[in-house]
Amino acid sequence: MSDCIKNAKNTELNSPPSAPAANESRRPKAYLQAVLASMPQGICVFDELLRLRVWNRRFIEILGLPIHAVFDGAHFDDIYRIPALRGDFGAGNGDEHVARQRELAGNNQPFSVEQKLGYHRTYLVHGEPLAIDARQAGMVIIYTDISEQRATAEREQLAQMVFSHTPAGIILTDEGQRILSINPATTQMTGYESFELLGHTVFSLLDESSPERMQRMTESLAENGSWHDEVPILRKTGTSFPAGVRINRIDDTHEETRGHHVWILADITERKEAEERMRHIAQHDTLTGLPNRLSLHIRLAQLLPESRRHQWRIAIMFIDLDRFKIINDTLGHQIGDELLREVACRLSSVVRETDFVARLGGDEFVIILPGIATPGDAAVVASKIIASLSMPVEADGHELHTSPSIGISIFPDDGPDGDTILKNADTAMYHAKSAGRNNYQFFAANMNHAATERLDIERKLRHAITRNELALCFQPQFRANGSQPTGVEALLRWHHPTDGMISPDRFIPVAEETGLIVNIGEWVLRQACIEMKQWIDAGLKPLRVAVNVSARQLRRRDFCETVAGALAESGLPPELLELEITESSVMENPQDAIQILESLGRMGVTLAIDDFGTGYSSLAYLKLFPIDHLKIDRSFVRDIELDLNDRAIAFGTIALAHSLGLRVIAEGVETPEQLDLLSTHGCDEVQGYLFSKPLNSAAAFAFLHALSRAE
Repeated sequence: MSDCIKNAKNTELNSPPSAPAANESRRPKAYLQAVLASMPQGICVFDELLRLRVWNRRFIEILGLPIHAVFDGAHFDDIYRIPALRGDFGAGNGDEHVARQRELAGNNQPFSVEQKLGYHRTYLVHGEPLAIDARQAGMVIIYTDISEQRATAEREQLAQMVFSHTPAGIILTDEGQRILSINPATTQMTGYESFELLGHTVFSLLDESSPERMQRMTESLAENGSWHDEVPILRKTGTSFPAGVRINRIDDTHEETRGHHVWILADITERKEAEERMRHIAQHDTLTGLPNRLSLHIRLAQLLPESRRHQWRIAIMFIDLDRFKIINDTLGHQIGDELLREVACRLSSVVRETDFVARLGGDEFVIILPGIATPGDAAVVASKIIASLSMPVEADGHELHTSPSIGISIFPDDGPDGDTILKNADTAMYHAKSAGRNNYQFFAANMNHAATERLDIERKLRHAITRNELALCFQPQFRANGSQPTGVEALLRWHHPTDGMISPDRFIPVAEETGLIVNIGEWVLRQACIEMKQWIDAGLKPLRVAVNVSARQLRRRDFCETVAGALAESGLPPELLELEITESSVMENPQDAIQILESLGRMGVTLAIDDFGTGYSSLAYLKLFPIDHLKIDRSFVRDIELDLNDRAIAFGTIALAHSLGLRVIAEGVETPEQLDLLSTHGCDEVQGYLFSKPLNSAAAFAFLHALSRAE
């Protein structure tokens, strides 16, 4: 018997046929054997008692049956129990499949069911009853592998689900970019139903389709079969939204889809809005809402090429608020922030819409004025700014006053690029401050030399204390009749190892601007106290030593402790220390100044107002300050013999001081005539070259000691 075909034995033939007849009788069986063996389906035939009679090898392979289990007469249950035990009909329910299939085969009715065998293949199981001579003779069962068809159907179903449910818009187009199909997301994005777009070119949805963009798209699709970009897409309402668009060509072998394209649309509105928010944050000041330094440089990079092309000028205005730090430190950052916001509003209100206002940080602002005809146009705007900021600002019950120092540079006159004209405007701003503040200055070439020198002095000054380059000189002070010394004023001198003597007029303003004056002033205070105590210990009659105090020192909360520390370290009696304070420094914040001066007065320290008449003293406050001396500035003494105005100011100051119970010291006395006029009108003490130049410590001690012995 063949292992491919098993038939019941022919019991009707008692003797073997002849050879030709036998060959002819076997030929149909051979044909049947060959046909069954060549079929891709698995085939088996069971008789009416469900005994196996015919099968092919594919049937054995599909069920994974061992050869010894498949023989003529094998029972249906024995055959199907083998894969059931292995679970090949599905995990955990193999026996159910066997019972179901036996029920189907035993009903002698046609059936077709899908059945999974193993874990990777799906078969269509079809059973058909057999009848011989109108008598039921069994069942033929055919196993057809439909795994690929099922997978294809599932993929198509999944693709359709993706097409229908993906949040991205999908548009299918033909080779001419005419729309063949859209998914629901496209309808939701655009508002167009499918029937409204079918047959139309997809380009009708693009809000902007420049020839350059279309050319790039066409070339990319031809070369790479794909293209992507960000494109505004039109809605049915006429509005548009930004979309990320990606196109892929369908390179398929099927004639009906070859050359078609898939357009994928992603609504990127939220991303664009987030990017815009981040861009705004990155390029704008969070406090005032003005553009920041980064935005300023971007704007300059845009404007300068336009300026060169159109041959027009650009003005750069660098603005610094005068006395802002005092307000910020005294009243707090919240008040300072209110002031900055109001200043930003006022600056924006005085310029054109085409102008650009930015805040660099702190109290620094920059304004760009493009397309000005002459530098005079910038001067007009600067005057408007000064006028606008002259009005007081109300903040949390405080009336605040500030003013601008404005530096102006012109492109291309003052520099070839943005960095240079910004630097030059900054330099001009420093000159505006030096010129008295609340004014504007245009950049001039010699300013760069001054700015470079200033930076050089600052760099060297930072090392002056540690390298012992600073020293004190002392200028004696006398009674107005010149009879005896009353004290000395400690004056700072700087001897640089390579630059030689550097004038205080050059380095003191730099020290003030940079804050170095705090450390330098503390050193001067300690050193002056130490040297005076050493003179007294060496036999000098006790004298008062006067030390200048800067506005920055006076604003520090620990200034009184610094003074107390210098006195304790040196052992100098407090009444022998006089602190000279400029009237402008105490008038920056009179209420705080009064408290500090009162604390110093309680220590026993003598207090003097220096350079009286050169600032803006309020007589109402002057009478409240616990001071002992007024110093008449040398500018009023210099021409007192000839200038009636200077003489009136000097004599008036003496009378005012005496009415307040204060003593008066006049500095810069150089001639006997000056001394005679001052002493005649009641000046108490004098100081100047008429008596002595500033002397170093040893020379000053010798000079004063000699005077004390001569008395």
